[in-house]
Amino acid sequence: MRGETPRERVLIEFTRTLPAVITDGPAGLSGSIKMVSILPRQDVLPRVLDRLRELEGYSSERIFEVLVHEVYREDVLDFSRLGALELAKKHTWTNIRATKRATLLFFTPPIESYEVRCSVEIHEGDEVAQYLNYLHKLVHRAKRVDYPAYVFIIEEIYDNSDSPDGYGRLIYRRLA
Repeated sequence: MRGETPRERVLIEFTRTLPAVITDGPAGLSGSIKMVSILPRQDVLPRVLDRLRELEGYSSERIFEVLVHEVYREDVLDFSRLGALELAKKHTWTNIRATKRATLLFFTPPIESYEVRCSVEIHEGDEVAQYLNYLHKLVHRAKRVDYPAYVFIIEEIYDNSDSPDGYGRLIYRRLA
């Protein structure tokens, strides 16, 4: 926001929001790049959604300022859930509808990699879908705001980085 980070670093940092969503099912083994976002906690989602709606027409700088200071805060976010929109309704859509499972593969070059195994919910028209659609609209100046949404509920995380602490080491497992 302040322009202090070199452009190359900003671009590489975006890899953290663009995992390959890996699924298997009726459409076969599939991998699709999707932008994901940590979701707000359910109890604050209505307030956050109202705040996003208020930002329509504002500059990108103002939108990012509000996101950083009001939405992307530890006391607002639910770190056990990631959200994404389904824009194409092809292989990933078919597989997730059938299996309700996906693995998110995050890779930040040159060596950092995480495998996030998830159960998946599909949301259409509810507050979660509206939140992700408004976020998409504000950040990408998108016209459409009715895409279905995925909620990836994190079950396990593996560090697959090329490092002594990586190579498939389990670093998180959700308690049953």
